[in-house]
Amino acid sequence: MAGYLIGEEGPLTGFVARFEEEEEWVLGRDPEVASIVLEDPLVSRRHVVCRHTEEGYVLENVSTTNPALVNGQILIEPVLLQEGDLIKIGSSVFKFSHSYPNLETEDLKDDTDLINVRIGSGSLGRFIIKVTNGPNAGAEFSMQKGASYVLGKDPNLCDIAFQDLSVSRQHARISIDDNNQVFIEDLSSRNGVLVNGIAITSKHLLSSEDLISLGTTSFLLIDREQIQETIFSPLPLATSIKTEELKQEESPASDWREMIIPKKHLIVASAFGILVLAGITSMITLFKTHKIEVVSQKEEHKILKENLSAFPDVQFSFNPPSGKLFLLGHVISSVEKQELLYKIENLPFVHSIEDNVIVDELIWENTNALLLTNPNWIGVSLSSIAPGKFVLRGYVQTLEQAQALSDYLNLNFPYLDRLENQVIVETNLQMQVESILIEKGFNSVTYQLSNGELVLAGRVDQKKAHTFNATIDQFYTVPGIRLIKNFVIYTKADTSRIDISSKYQITGYSKKDDQNMFVVINGKILTIEDMIDGMKITEILSNMVLLEKDGVKFRINYNLQ
Repeated sequence: MAGYLIGEEGPLTGFVARFEEEEEWVLGRDPEVASIVLEDPLVSRRHVVCRHTEEGYVLENVSTTNPALVNGQILIEPVLLQEGDLIKIGSSVFKFSHSYPNLETEDLKDDTDLINVRIGSGSLGRFIIKVTNGPNAGAEFSMQKGASYVLGKDPNLCDIAFQDLSVSRQHARISIDDNNQVFIEDLSSRNGVLVNGIAITSKHLLSSEDLISLGTTSFLLIDREQIQETIFSPLPLATSIKTEELKQEESPASDWREMIIPKKHLIVASAFGILVLAGITSMITLFKTHKIEVVSQKEEHKILKENLSAFPDVQFSFNPPSGKLFLLGHVISSVEKQELLYKIENLPFVHSIEDNVIVDELIWENTNALLLTNPNWIGVSLSSIAPGKFVLRGYVQTLEQAQALSDYLNLNFPYLDRLENQVIVETNLQMQVESILIEKGFNSVTYQLSNGELVLAGRVDQKKAHTFNATIDQFYTVPGIRLIKNFVIYTKADTSRIDISSKYQITGYSKKDDQNMFVVINGKILTIEDMIDGMKITEILSNMVLLEKDGVKFRINYNLQ
């Protein structure tokens, strides 16, 4: 029994993969290695393998960058497919079935309904869309007065859906007002809307038999009332002419000078004479000569250079005898490429174009979609700062993740010579922040770092507020720190220190020049810079002794008066 994968969701909706006549099938986007080709940028070159065994059809995942899903679960080991299983490959969802979907009956019903509609012209609107080119060629859609229709490829969002990958999900809108005027407007589609071969940029009035193109799909707008207009010639006129001819034959011959020529004959003769004169004049004008200006090769090269001056990364080579132009380089967006081709195609001496211009926007969109498949690289993205110049920015946690990202790009990114890697490793950034705090003497300040956001907290002596603010300014110069949140509290010396008066007792002190020079702590005579239990005395005041150990500050209060 044969097996089928039927496209249910995504860009491959309606696609049917048949498992017949062989024992193994490879599904992927590369036609050289895949027996069933899936045209989806998120599908790997070899994505999954389906094998026919005695038990049934077994599906095995071979993609490491974007694994396939079976019923919402990542496919780790080969699994036996059951009727109705849902398999996600790339961005499309397929349903497995042992029976081929019964599309012929539905098509027959649709054709029967279409025939009925065409026969009963009263049920159709005045305007009809007739598809002439594309996957839906031959289809017809009726439109009513005072209605609006959205055209695209998403059947859930559009009134008229086309099965064409070059058509956007919501591509264009056609509206008919109360005066039977038809307008079309572009809904910011990727490939634009062409009316009679000309791209439109705003709401455009359509006429009957205008040719509209959406991607590779083309259709005609037909006004049924204009088609059905017919001019009838009345029969009594011919009868009257014959009667007059008979009367003229019966009447006797008269002198031509006495004949009265009807005015209508004079008008017809005058019109005929004018037409003959106009024809002779037009033939004479055909023999007029004029000088033909021949563009030299140097001027052709200069004109091409002027037209391409707005695209600095695009190079060209022109062959004057054949009129063939070779283009090579990069542009940022698809709009720029359309503008480039439009300028070149309007040059009369260019007969053919070999287009090798790369759109950077498509490159980094596909690369970012692949980077999102790895949870370690979610904070990394690729963009273009100029044509042909790619910049990789973001954050990774460890050096191992940064090395894995670099290895992946070396294998899969084709423009390494144009790539600038600005990815920040957060472990290195944390070490740099910690070293600056220690160097400035702010050991009591704690910090947190996440995706370039630095959060500072703790206590700082109010006397060192200026130094700490300068340290914050220094943090802003560190590459990778984009935002600093300062929650540090500035305190005085007596409130920011730990009180250890209960453990140490001061029983005496000595003064010199009204300043305390020595104190007796637990029976020991100590002065500034002396150590007690690993703590260094930094200052002796009239009512307290200040100590410090490993950046932590202490105090011992006393009152001997």
